[in-house]
Amino acid sequence: MKFADWLLARALKNDAERDMVLGDLQEELPRRGRVWYARQALSIAAHALVRPRGLPGEPHRSGDFFMRILLRDVKYAWRSLMKRPLLTLTVAGTLGLGLGANAAIFNLIDRLVLRPYPLDDPDRVLLFAETGPGAQYKKDEVAPANFYDWRAAATTTEFISAYSYWDANLVDRNDPERLQGYQITAGLFEALSVKPALGRSFVRDDETFGRNNVVIISDVLWKRRFDRDPAVIGRRVIVDGGPSEIVGVMPPRFNFPEGSDIWAPLSFDPKTPPSRTVRYVTAIARLKAGRTIADAQAEMSLIAARLARGYPEDRGFGVRAYTLTRGMLDEGTGPMLSLWQASAFIVLLIACANIANLLLARAAERRRETAVRLALGAGRGDILRELLTESTLLALAAVPGAIAFAWLSLYAIRVSMPANILRFVPGFESLGPDLRLVSFTIALALLTALIFGLLPALRAGAGAVAETLKEGGRTSSGRQLLRRSIVIAEIAIALPLLVTAGLGVLGTRQFLSGPQGYDPDGLLTMKLVLQSRAYPDPASLRLFVDKTIAAVQPIAGVENVSIINNMPSSGGNASRRIDIDGHPAPDPKNLPVVDLRAVTPGYFSMVKIPIMRGRDFTTADREDTAPVAIVSESMARKFWPNDDPIGRRFRTPAEGPMTVVGICGDIIHDWFNRRNTPTMYRPYRQLPTGNFAIMMRTPGDPSSLAAPVRRALLGVDPTQPVFEVMTMRRALHERTIGLQYLVAVMTVFAGIALVLASVGLYALISYLVAQRRHEIGLRIALGASRAQVLQLTIGQAFRLTIAGTAIGLVLAIALSRLIQAGLIGVGSSDARVFVAFAGVLIATALLAGYVPARRAAAIDPMAALRTE
Repeated sequence: MKFADWLLARALKNDAERDMVLGDLQEELPRRGRVWYARQALSIAAHALVRPRGLPGEPHRSGDFFMRILLRDVKYAWRSLMKRPLLTLTVAGTLGLGLGANAAIFNLIDRLVLRPYPLDDPDRVLLFAETGPGAQYKKDEVAPANFYDWRAAATTTEFISAYSYWDANLVDRNDPERLQGYQITAGLFEALSVKPALGRSFVRDDETFGRNNVVIISDVLWKRRFDRDPAVIGRRVIVDGGPSEIVGVMPPRFNFPEGSDIWAPLSFDPKTPPSRTVRYVTAIARLKAGRTIADAQAEMSLIAARLARGYPEDRGFGVRAYTLTRGMLDEGTGPMLSLWQASAFIVLLIACANIANLLLARAAERRRETAVRLALGAGRGDILRELLTESTLLALAAVPGAIAFAWLSLYAIRVSMPANILRFVPGFESLGPDLRLVSFTIALALLTALIFGLLPALRAGAGAVAETLKEGGRTSSGRQLLRRSIVIAEIAIALPLLVTAGLGVLGTRQFLSGPQGYDPDGLLTMKLVLQSRAYPDPASLRLFVDKTIAAVQPIAGVENVSIINNMPSSGGNASRRIDIDGHPAPDPKNLPVVDLRAVTPGYFSMVKIPIMRGRDFTTADREDTAPVAIVSESMARKFWPNDDPIGRRFRTPAEGPMTVVGICGDIIHDWFNRRNTPTMYRPYRQLPTGNFAIMMRTPGDPSSLAAPVRRALLGVDPTQPVFEVMTMRRALHERTIGLQYLVAVMTVFAGIALVLASVGLYALISYLVAQRRHEIGLRIALGASRAQVLQLTIGQAFRLTIAGTAIGLVLAIALSRLIQAGLIGVGSSDARVFVAFAGVLIATALLAGYVPARRAAAIDPMAALRTE
């Protein structure tokens, strides 16, 4: 009570007015209670704060007219909302969910698509991509030799630079670590307007082969490995088997591109000069002052045309200029966020329909009041303006809750992303409320106020005044039809969202828990990359693998261990073009492509890929024996559809001829684009590689083997790091993290839509029961049973639900292909999925209608007839 009295004392400046109000409130306190006292005090204080102020007797200036009208409308709307606190809280909560969902998705789009890089003027940083035969992506599509020609000739841009993906083995004080890094040319940091926090950037001389043994490290690596030691500049470490000097440390939170921890100069051995045929670097530059992207595009097109005339390798190739943000955007991010935004908009639309229905019912209750005001001279425009003001206050009241909901959603999204994946998503760490999100939420709230408030406001001011007064405030059937139509629309648009989420959940479960073609349980995996300085030839690679298997196999709990160049769900791939003996390709210059896996003996039995026919690899399949291969069932069906592949021969341009000795089962290598792909397996000793994974099976917990296996590998080579040590189940989880996020957010949206649609149906049935109270009481008085009243009321809910579900099924079926495309093809068009979720919607809606139906069946007929 003290706080309420203090608030009134601050708001009411006139002593007589303050004493009168406090006296009246304190007289009513014993009868009304503390909650009433606090609510009245808050309402009076708010009213006093928003009323026009001025000196007593001072006339208002003409320019104050609009403000006086606005303040009067705000005051009236506030009093009206305070009279119905439950309705106000319901509307604010409902709208807060819809606004919060849209605000969260807006922040994702803003941070991941529009502003992923915290750079100064990022739109002046350009990305150049070559276009032509075989070019598929914006990044990694530039031939190094062409880049150097661009750098020498370009005049519209400055600091034109290139980078190429590079993983590095770092050894410092006998502690090896695998780092994500890039090899870059001088000028990359300058193009981004970023300077090292310590030391220097790269210069052109660092690109010279033999003088390129320098590196720059990230702030994260500096803190983690070097304890923030400023003397790290000039320190020598072992990188990829050779000594390198640390010359710089980048500022905090800078890890461009894609989570880099270390950068080295991009240089070429004079024996292997830059290529014009292999395109693998990314080129960026900064526009010079006064230049536009159109100027850069025109100049680069001229340079590309000149190179095409001078070099046969460049014929048919051009150059396209993009802003850095657009050029670096992942191809899957836009469609995923668009699907989320569409779903959030549907949720908001359902919320607006719900609120419009509540306000229509509220307007119906106030029809007599509105008619009286119109009869006494109020204009219809005044009524419309006041009701829209009320809607605006409701919408603004929902903004704090919406921002809180968005913050919680973004926090949950951010903390649930694995750290080793989070670093590869630009802008993800900066998710969270900011001024742009608040402004967007307020603007969207004002727009929704117009959407859900306009129809009730128009209906309130419509109709003949005399007829309304004679009706005594009863609701016409036309208005009931409008409210029923809104509920049907809510149910109809909620069902496609439910189906989308359902398809996604089933698809995700299929990829995580369904058949993979192998058994992922009980498998521990880890990756290694052997550097050419330490392992320069195939013999040294084979020796390391032999020692590794010999060191790991005796560890307690290890049933079997094997090596593969690309394990399932690794994200990488290797492939070869093949020529089948006896089945020449239609186009010899465009041979078919199959995936390639190099494995050690025992791999198939360890991961439990069945050998369907023929034999497995053995220790007899060595480098000095006849080349052999095992092919997958899909490869056998594709290239030998009517023949027995066992004993058949095929060849690759790199390895020559080989003989098929077995056929194995198909597997899902990658949920995104490599499912049951034609694959050939080769013995590792016949095709050694320095980039491979170690896989081992155990009957116990696979993660318990990580520490002893690491120690065993350090015994083989103390300078060789292992990385991405995880169970196979964990690898599957991380590889499908994008799909899981997509489905999780869609499921949340579907759940909110289901709740809102059910609440809308509940509100409508409750309102209709209240409107038909006299009729229901009369029916009961005339002998209607409780079951008949329940049937009457639930029948209304059932008919509305069936109508909405039928329309929703048509929409869901029509959009099923679009839904499947949005879910990367993992959905299913099985009719049982649609029927199941239609059943869920119907059951939930009927449950929402059952509560007011029970209330209707319990009506006392005498009380109902007497109140009429």
